[in-house]
Amino acid sequence: MTSSNLDEKKLSNIFKLFPEIKLVYFFGSRASGKIGPLSDYDFAVLLDEKDAQKRFKTRIEILSKLSEAFSTDKIDVVVLNDAKSPELKFSIIKDGKIIYEKEPYKVLFEPKILNEYFDFMDGLKRFGLTKNI
Repeated sequence: MTSSNLDEKKLSNIFKLFPEIKLVYFFGSRASGKIGPLSDYDFAVLLDEKDAQKRFKTRIEILSKLSEAFSTDKIDVVVLNDAKSPELKFSIIKDGKIIYEKEPYKVLFEPKILNEYFDFMDGLKRFGLTKNI
Protein backbone atom coordinates (compact mmCIF):
# COMPACT_ATOMS: atom_id res chain seq x y z
CA MET A 1 0.00 0.00 0.00
CA THR A 2 1.57 3.25 -1.11
CA SER A 3 0.57 6.72 -0.02
CA SER A 4 -1.64 6.99 -3.08
CA ASN A 5 -3.92 4.20 -1.86
CA LEU A 6 -3.79 4.76 1.89
CA ASP A 7 -7.24 5.29 3.33
CA GLU A 8 -6.46 8.82 4.48
CA LYS A 9 -10.00 9.42 5.72
CA LYS A 10 -9.78 6.35 7.96
CA LEU A 11 -6.36 7.48 9.18
CA SER A 12 -7.60 11.02 9.75
CA ASN A 13 -10.39 9.66 11.94
CA ILE A 14 -7.80 7.77 14.00
CA PHE A 15 -5.52 10.79 14.35
CA LYS A 16 -8.45 13.01 15.37
CA LEU A 17 -8.81 10.82 18.47
CA PHE A 18 -5.55 12.35 19.71
CA PRO A 19 -5.88 16.13 20.13
CA GLU A 20 -2.14 16.40 20.79
CA ILE A 21 -1.30 15.24 17.23
CA LYS A 22 -0.48 18.25 15.09
CA LEU A 23 1.20 16.69 12.06
CA VAL A 24 1.61 13.16 10.64
CA TYR A 25 3.95 11.98 7.89
CA PHE A 26 3.79 8.63 6.09
CA PHE A 27 7.32 7.63 5.09
CA GLY A 28 9.58 4.68 4.35
CA SER A 29 9.40 1.88 1.83
CA ARG A 30 5.61 1.67 1.66
CA ALA A 31 5.28 5.42 1.18
CA SER A 32 7.78 5.31 -1.69
CA GLY A 33 6.15 2.27 -3.28
CA LYS A 34 9.20 0.04 -2.77
CA ILE A 35 7.36 -2.62 -0.81
CA GLY A 36 9.19 -5.77 0.17
CA PRO A 37 8.46 -8.70 2.47
CA LEU A 38 9.87 -6.83 5.49
CA SER A 39 8.13 -3.52 4.76
CA ASP A 40 6.17 -1.98 7.59
CA TYR A 41 3.98 1.11 7.82
CA ASP A 42 6.09 4.05 8.97
CA PHE A 43 4.43 7.09 10.47
CA ALA A 44 6.03 10.13 12.09
CA VAL A 45 3.93 12.30 14.40
CA LEU A 46 4.52 15.74 15.83
CA LEU A 47 2.82 16.08 19.19
CA ASP A 48 1.83 19.20 21.10
CA GLU A 49 2.81 17.68 24.43
CA LYS A 50 5.73 18.71 26.62
CA ASP A 51 5.76 15.67 28.93
CA ALA A 52 7.94 12.84 27.51
CA GLN A 53 6.04 10.14 29.41
CA LYS A 54 2.73 11.36 27.99
CA ARG A 55 4.25 11.40 24.49
CA PHE A 56 5.39 7.79 24.97
CA LYS A 57 1.92 6.75 26.16
CA THR A 58 0.35 8.51 23.18
CA ARG A 59 2.77 6.73 20.82
CA ILE A 60 1.70 3.35 22.23
CA GLU A 61 -1.99 4.27 21.87
CA ILE A 62 -1.44 5.42 18.27
CA LEU A 63 0.41 2.17 17.50
CA SER A 64 -2.50 0.19 18.92
CA LYS A 65 -5.12 2.06 16.86
CA LEU A 66 -3.06 1.79 13.65
CA SER A 67 -2.34 -1.92 14.21
CA GLU A 68 -6.06 -2.49 14.61
CA ALA A 69 -6.89 -0.45 11.49
CA PHE A 70 -4.29 -2.22 9.31
CA SER A 71 -4.79 -5.65 10.93
CA THR A 72 -1.03 -5.99 11.37
CA ASP A 73 1.66 -5.29 13.90
CA LYS A 74 4.03 -4.09 11.16
CA ILE A 75 3.57 -0.49 12.24
CA ASP A 76 6.22 1.97 13.37
CA VAL A 77 5.48 5.37 14.85
CA VAL A 78 8.26 7.91 15.32
CA VAL A 79 7.49 10.79 17.67
CA LEU A 80 9.30 13.66 15.98
CA ASN A 81 9.56 15.56 19.27
CA ASP A 82 11.77 12.74 20.59
CA ALA A 83 13.71 11.78 17.46
CA LYS A 84 17.40 12.46 18.04
CA SER A 85 18.78 11.97 14.52
CA PRO A 86 18.79 15.10 12.33
CA GLU A 87 19.24 12.78 9.34
CA LEU A 88 16.10 10.78 10.17
CA LYS A 89 14.00 13.91 10.68
CA PHE A 90 15.34 15.43 7.45
CA SER A 91 14.60 12.22 5.54
CA ILE A 92 11.05 12.16 6.89
CA ILE A 93 10.24 15.72 5.82
CA LYS A 94 12.08 15.33 2.50
CA ASP A 95 10.67 11.99 1.37
CA GLY A 96 7.57 11.52 3.51
CA LYS A 97 4.06 12.63 2.70
CA ILE A 98 1.93 14.66 5.09
CA ILE A 99 -1.27 12.70 5.61
CA TYR A 100 -2.72 14.69 8.52
CA GLU A 101 -2.19 18.25 9.70
CA LYS A 102 -3.93 20.46 12.22
CA GLU A 103 -3.39 24.07 11.33
CA PRO A 104 -0.27 25.01 9.36
CA TYR A 105 2.25 23.18 11.56
CA LYS A 106 4.39 22.23 8.56
CA VAL A 107 5.49 25.83 8.03
CA LEU A 108 6.53 26.09 11.68
CA PHE A 109 8.18 22.68 12.01
CA GLU A 110 10.02 21.99 8.75
CA PRO A 111 12.30 25.07 8.77
CA LYS A 112 13.55 24.05 12.24
CA ILE A 113 14.38 20.57 10.96
CA LEU A 114 16.15 21.95 7.90
CA ASN A 115 18.26 24.28 10.06
CA GLU A 116 19.12 21.45 12.46
CA TYR A 117 20.08 19.15 9.58
CA PHE A 118 22.26 21.68 7.76
CA ASP A 119 23.99 22.68 11.01
CA PHE A 120 24.64 18.99 11.69
CA MET A 121 26.03 18.40 8.18
CA ASP A 122 28.19 21.53 8.42
CA GLY A 123 29.69 20.21 11.65
CA LEU A 124 30.44 16.84 10.07
CA LYS A 125 32.17 18.53 7.12
CA ARG A 126 34.14 20.85 9.37
CA PHE A 127 35.61 17.91 11.24
CA GLY A 128 36.18 15.85 8.08
CA LEU A 129 33.57 13.26 8.98
CA THR A 130 31.77 13.39 5.63
CA LYS A 131 32.41 14.36 2.03
CA ASN A 132 31.57 17.86 0.88
CA ILE A 133 28.35 18.03 -1.09
